Amino acid sequence: MNNSFQLNELETDLLTELFNIGVGKAADSLSRMLRQTVKLSVPEVEIKSIADMAIYLGGDKDICSVSQEMRGSFDGRSMLMFHETNSMEIVRQLMGKNLPDEMVTEIQEEALSEIGNIVLNGCIGAIASSLGQQFEVDLPVFEQGKPLQLLTSLDASIDSSVLLIRIQLKLTDCEVEGYLAFLLAPTSQNNLHRNLKCILQELN
Repeated sequence: MNNSFQLNELETDLLTELFNIGVGKAADSLSRMLRQTVKLSVPEVEIKSIADMAIYLGGDKDICSVSQEMRGSFDGRSMLMFHETNSMEIVRQLMGKNLPDEMVTEIQEEALSEIGNIVLNGCIGAIASSLGQQFEVDLPVFEQGKPLQLLTSLDASIDSSVLLIRIQLKLTDCEVEGYLAFLLAPTSQNNLHRNLKCILQELN
């Protein structure tokens, strides 16, 4: 996979809107589950190489990631990532502000995996519905580590293209930034590009 995947302005705007639909559904699901208002900002979409994204995420700073393998028209991996301090704050807001650090650490994986499952499935579902595609999605996998370590898979090099989607997650008493990443195989990148072009042609 090389870093040749590019979208023009209209294609990027369309993809942003598709992700925005998924993010909105995810926010509704999280609000019901957590019994508090959860707001997810309009996503910002751009394409980076894995190397550039690792630097953007902080280089040597540890992050927490919830990822899911996806298969179908677009084969690849979807990821929801938070910086470690942000992930701890989210767990505290969800489970209790006075929880000691050791208890937060114990429940961090389960709590973030559930959040990741909702957010990622919301986005994948919106993309699938809008593009008329179907996907099989694996169970979420929680990991902690350096960004480059988590972003690099067996079939991806540091020059591989990745879709980066920035979102703000607002809970009752805090606001944290999270990052969605979609690592797609070359054929999947082409399929996505072709589907976006078809939708734009239909709109015109």
